[in-house]
Amino acid sequence: MLDIQHMTVSYAGRPTVKDFRLSLGDGGICALVGESGSGKTSVIRAVLGLLPSGGRVTEGDILFDGQSLLSYTPAQWRSLRGTEISMIFQDCGAMLNPTRKIGELFVEYIRTHQDVSRKTAWDMGAEMLGRMRLPGGDDMMNSYPFQLSGGMRQRVGIAMAMTFRPRLLLADEPTSALDVTTQAQIVRQMMELRDEYGAAIILVTHNLGVAAYMAEEIVVMKNGEIMDQGERDYILHGAHSDYTQKLLDAVPSLGGVRYV
Repeated sequence: MLDIQHMTVSYAGRPTVKDFRLSLGDGGICALVGESGSGKTSVIRAVLGLLPSGGRVTEGDILFDGQSLLSYTPAQWRSLRGTEISMIFQDCGAMLNPTRKIGELFVEYIRTHQDVSRKTAWDMGAEMLGRMRLPGGDDMMNSYPFQLSGGMRQRVGIAMAMTFRPRLLLADEPTSALDVTTQAQIVRQMMELRDEYGAAIILVTHNLGVAAYMAEEIVVMKNGEIMDQGERDYILHGAHSDYTQKLLDAVPSLGGVRYV
């Protein structure tokens, strides 16, 4: 489904992601891990055509169902984003307009991508919020973002991203702004959505525990380059680079046992 071929991402002519390679099939989960500034977010933003000003793919290609995304027109991107490919941001609450109710934002999002009535869009939104285990769909739709907890706002963002059952979900540190208990709930719900809808997921995280739990393949990045790449067990227990070992050694242990 997704094939990233020797991609280089440059900002103002300077390469920051170099020779990145990744293939992902339907329903697969890949985690990009590494310290801040390693290029993880640039990779998924390139896939969605949302690199910041001055950023562009200068080498390689990104294929989605065999078609180069780099050749897409603005109209094709509008049709693709939010339907075939969706994104969950690190803090979904910051992406929600605090002066508008959740229902207004959800209805506008749905009607941007699908020609349905406001009532139908409202019902679709309430149903998706229910699937994310947010109590009282209509009450939640009538709430303002500031009335919700961080975990609830994150669930709203995931519900919006999954509304049209995208084939590829890009998740940029979706749990890092949450407490540990809420992180676990969000991770489990993302896995349930993958099982229900069959969406592939690229997960950006600095949390090796989350990566080990969710992903079948892990890519370890440093300074825009791939340091290690392979199946989960190889990365966690196999012959990997010194840098990957340092990341593993940094994971906290309990009673001398490290749970990754």
